[in-house]
Amino acid sequence: MTDTAPAPAALPQPLWDAVRDLDLPQRHRRDLTAFPEEAGEILLEAVDVLRERDLPAARTLAEALRAHAPGAGHRQFATHQIAAMLRAQGRAEEADTLLGELLGPGLERGVAVLLAEDLAARGDYERALHCYNVVCRGMLAQPPETVAELNRLGLMPLIGRARMREELGMAPDAHDLATRSTDAYLPPLEAHGDLRAAPPRPEAAGAPTGPGRRATPPPPGRNEPCSCGSGRKSKKCCASPLAR
Repeated sequence: MTDTAPAPAALPQPLWDAVRDLDLPQRHRRDLTAFPEEAGEILLEAVDVLRERDLPAARTLAEALRAHAPGAGHRQFATHQIAAMLRAQGRAEEADTLLGELLGPGLERGVAVLLAEDLAARGDYERALHCYNVVCRGMLAQPPETVAELNRLGLMPLIGRARMREELGMAPDAHDLATRSTDAYLPPLEAHGDLRAAPPRPEAAGAPTGPGRRATPPPPGRNEPCSCGSGRKSKKCCASPLAR
């Protein structure tokens, strides 16, 4: 009979039963005990580590997460990881089937970031735009003028969206124009170093000026609302290692 030792807190027992005998990295095993509320994120990170040294174990872990994920977002991330492994093995048709599943209703913002980049790189601009619209939903709900308050990291999804719209022959909307204007005077991402310590940006033509002009806000703390406007905590959104 299979041993059914209790799973770490917040980890579904079926998921633990499926993965406990895998050679998980010790850091991730420790983190499962120390941070049980982040079990899904910890195991997803473990999949990426295992892919470098034990592909079958990585696939087993990702399949277990897909079947028994703590949350819908974890299931979507695991599905994306499986699709990436299939594509790397030349099994593009199977990968595309999973991709189609992800593009349905309920697509999580973090997964949409990854899909948008993948689809854009393959020239699938229409579906990439769909994903960028999901990523940018919170920002698009704000007036275009607020784009000027974003730092380089926060602006990147809007740049991707504007590029997809341009590739599809669509006229720029107000957010596209604000994005291009802000992009023209922001330093490159590499120049930021620590984004929290980024210096004030120089003014640019068309950007707000004077006393009402606000400096680039620093990225929020992990437990603060994300600056993208999604309403989620930063650690679960743009600051998440899963949204890289």
